[in-house]
Amino acid sequence: MDIVLADLRIDGRDVKALMHAPKNGFFYVIDRSDGKLVSAEPIAEVNWASHVDLETGRPVENPGVRYLDGGPVHITPGAMGAHNWPSMSYNPEHGLVYIPTIHETWRFGDEGIDIALWKSPNWQAPIPKEGFGVAALPVDLAPGKPKGTLQAWDPVRRERVWEVPFDIAWNPGTLTTAGDLVFQGTVEGDLVAYHAATGEVLWRQPVGLGVVAPPITYAIDGRQYLALLVGWGSGPSGGGTDELHGLGWAYGVHPRRVLAFSLEGETEMPASPPPAPPVPLEDPAFEIDEALADYGLEVYANCFMCHGADGISGGAAPDLRASPIVLADGAFEDVVREGTLLENGMPSYPALSDAHLEALRHYIRQRARAGLGLIDVPATGITGQR
Repeated sequence: MDIVLADLRIDGRDVKALMHAPKNGFFYVIDRSDGKLVSAEPIAEVNWASHVDLETGRPVENPGVRYLDGGPVHITPGAMGAHNWPSMSYNPEHGLVYIPTIHETWRFGDEGIDIALWKSPNWQAPIPKEGFGVAALPVDLAPGKPKGTLQAWDPVRRERVWEVPFDIAWNPGTLTTAGDLVFQGTVEGDLVAYHAATGEVLWRQPVGLGVVAPPITYAIDGRQYLALLVGWGSGPSGGGTDELHGLGWAYGVHPRRVLAFSLEGETEMPASPPPAPPVPLEDPAFEIDEALADYGLEVYANCFMCHGADGISGGAAPDLRASPIVLADGAFEDVVREGTLLENGMPSYPALSDAHLEALRHYIRQRARAGLGLIDVPATGITGQR
């Protein structure tokens, strides 16, 4: 997470401030001249700690947040934190920090896991079988509650001034300018300009693909430009949820490009294909063996980082539920074990046996039918534990 330096006037004195919004949900203001903590206030829902002790700098944990008895607990912020790596920005004219904020609650538990015998996974093994030692899944929020926001935070008054809600938790970094503007892309595929003081939307430009990068500004020969890297990737492209899959930024469909804007710009933006969520394929003749599918979930530990948890791709790699290669005799083995798509970025896994691949095939077919609504299979999330 980024750190922003600013000169602030706090309680009648000038503070050479260091401002930081880490994953834990608190916004820290530190006097960088002596390292003393000035304030630490929650910028999102926080239930794991009551406050931060300003003397020690340590959060004061609430009781019952470590599931020591093996029972599950709900923790806010969740695994992605309240603020992740997408950058915040500070406008000294308005004294506001603009933070892409995540509002998620995750369920954590170790039921079914013998912690006394558990050890860290051997990630060099063909199939790491130890698991993460924890089951973790996001919890459905109350209807109408946003999963993400862009918020303007006042570090002196220690309060939120305005915020814009989003249906998707993860949103890219921000840029603020001396022209009273805040720019931010969206995962839905827009570049948006807000009024820095009020959050009013002043301009919206579709860019043809979901955005994960922050915009930048620069000047050449007295002309100011705004540039944005439009290239779907990082956290949200990993998928794992129907909402990220539903954005429609399928692997290899939409062009990646750098767009530059200016007030004098007259170039028409090249067209980009519309969103196209992959549709899982169904093969009625394929009989799923539930035991093989369960073992295939363990094998899928090699795959989920690119192809998405629970087989749901967000666009970082092909959605295997919609891939005819999985159904084709020999082709699946050629790709996974022999590396025939290595030049496309798909690594080979020569250590996987025929039994591993068959189990993986049954798991993928199971997830495809679940995606089509034909069967009901519990989600496992990023930990692969039901």
